[in-house]
Order: sequence, then structure tokens, then C-alpha cells
Amino acid sequence: MLDLDYWYKRGAAHYSTGSFEEAVKSLEKAIEADPLFVEAWYLLGESLRKAHRYQEAVESFETALDIEPDHARSWRGKAIALNELARHDEALKSADRGLDIDPSDARSWIVKGYAFHSTKKFQEAADSYDRAIEIEPLGARAGRAWNNKGAALDNQGRHEEALECYDESIIIDPFDFYTWNNKGVCLIALKRSKEAVECFQKAVEIYPEYTTAWKNMALALKALGRDEEADKALEMARELELE
Repeated sequence: MLDLDYWYKRGAAHYSTGSFEEAVKSLEKAIEADPLFVEAWYLLGESLRKAHRYQEAVESFETALDIEPDHARSWRGKAIALNELARHDEALKSADRGLDIDPSDARSWIVKGYAFHSTKKFQEAADSYDRAIEIEPLGARAGRAWNNKGAALDNQGRHEEALECYDESIIIDPFDFYTWNNKGVCLIALKRSKEAVECFQKAVEIYPEYTTAWKNMALALKALGRDEEADKALEMARELELE
């Protein structure tokens, strides 16, 4: 007979160390021991999602919800996986179900914002990110919400407001290379290419393999007439893409 506690804890340990495929194997053993153990189905869904097995993750979260319909984290996990599958309308419904149960879950508001953003409902996305920030004004999730709100505002042409959002995100997490890149793109839109270059340089300093930032840096350098430096940045991007 399989030991439920052993296999669940083993799966959780693998998950915490980033060994997601191993987590899946252990959690499947736990579920074999108790097919109605909702937390095992939930963590299996999270493990499958982290392993980029998104459809299987959706199915695992749905099984958890069959067992416990008010399991808010499974609604959120399902929404994240559906977003990854570009099924954004379904993701929005799933996020809303989770928020009906737990409206104070900042992460679900971010997931909802992403679904809105992906369907080009940028103001609705910004409003969702605002809710996340209200709930959790500090910490990594708030940094992500500020960054994402900036992107939503950029898409509305509200670049000065977006810039303020990126700065808020950087205060919370100065090592988020995505935000440095997004701030640089925003500065290009504001015709502030020199400052944009500095942002892209910061992004690749944090994450040297970030090809998008190298390409954007090349664009900003070109706008400044620094063609030789721009060519070097573009060549770096190309080399990284070949690796």
C-alpha cells in the first residue's frame, strides 16, 4: 500500500527545489494512494504547469475543483495555465471564480489583468493590477503588478504614467530585468533614447542573455546615431539566439 504522506511530502520537496517532473511522479503516487486528496491534485497541477505541460495542468486543477469547488488556488492555477494556452476568455472566468471565493488574493488579480491585457482590454488590465497593488503594496507581486500596469498604460499611449509605474516596480525589485527593459521601451516612445540605453544596459547587466533588451538597445543607439555600438548590440542578440 502506498504511503500518502510520504509521496505527497516527497512531491512537495521536489516542487520546492524546481524538480517539477520528479514532483509530478511523486504526486501521482500520492493520488494513487488517495484519489480524493485535493491538495495533491492542486500541487500536481502546479507542477505540470511549471513543467510547461499546460493542458495536463488544467485537467489536474479541474479534478481538484470537482473534489472541492471552492478551492480558490485551483481556480487561480487553472487560470494561469489557460493564459499560457492563449485561452484568455476562459482564464478570465477561472480567475473570477477564484476571486469570488477569495477577493483578497493579489496573485489572482494579476492573473486576471494578464488575461485582460492579452485580449487588448488594457484599461481593465490596469484596473486589475491596481487591485493587486492595493491588496499587497510591497513585495514581489506588487513589483510585478506595477510593471504589468505600466505595460497596459504604454499600450494606451499613456507613457508618462507608465514610466511612473516602472519606477515603482524598480523600487520594489531593482533586479527585475523585464521592468528595466519595459522602462527603456517606454523611454524610446518618449523620445528619450539616451536614458533608454541606460535601462537596456541595466537589463543585460542583470541578465546578459536577454536578447530582447540587446535588440532594443540597438534601436535606441541607432536613434542616437551611435551606429557602431548599435551594430555590436544587435550582433550580441544574434549570437545569443544561435546558442
